[in-house]
Amino acid sequence: MTKSNIIILIISIIVVLIILCIILGSYLDEKIKNISNKLNDAEKEAIDKLNDKKEILIKLIEYTEKKYKIESKAFENVKKLNIDSLNSFKSEKVLNKCYKEIIHIKEDNPKQKETKNLKELLKQYDEIELHVISIRTYHNKYTLVYNNLIKKFPYNIISKIKKYNIATLIEGKELSNNFNNDLEV
Repeated sequence: MTKSNIIILIISIIVVLIILCIILGSYLDEKIKNISNKLNDAEKEAIDKLNDKKEILIKLIEYTEKKYKIESKAFENVKKLNIDSLNSFKSEKVLNKCYKEIIHIKEDNPKQKETKNLKELLKQYDEIELHVISIRTYHNKYTLVYNNLIKKFPYNIISKIKKYNIATLIEGKELSNNFNNDLEV
């Protein structure tokens, strides 16, 4: 084997290795992007559902103020609430507090007849609450997968090159129930 053949062979091996690294890098990046897209979709849906939850609460507030002639600071807090990002999940406590207050007012006035409209609004609220919990659980599951993925080799190299950051979990009452110590936070 001549010197030129050895050089050509070495260059060929280097080119093949570079091509394999590019293919592997693209595959790993695509996997990270896929999970990231799932997180983004869940965030958008969660924000939409929180806004739906707020709208139903506003209708319940109007009903409560009209029927029971009661005003509350919790009612005013919900009316002022702006839901536009995942930080709004921290504001969900305000929504839940208001809902509990409306239920408490309803229970304190058993002589007042419950209308069909009130029953329907309460049912809608409960359905949205279940949906929000499922979205939060879904988001947290993929956040854990994403965070663990970008910490592992060789994904951590891609995440440093592409500047992927650690995602945050959404707080919720079901977090401690559904996420055991099996998954690393």
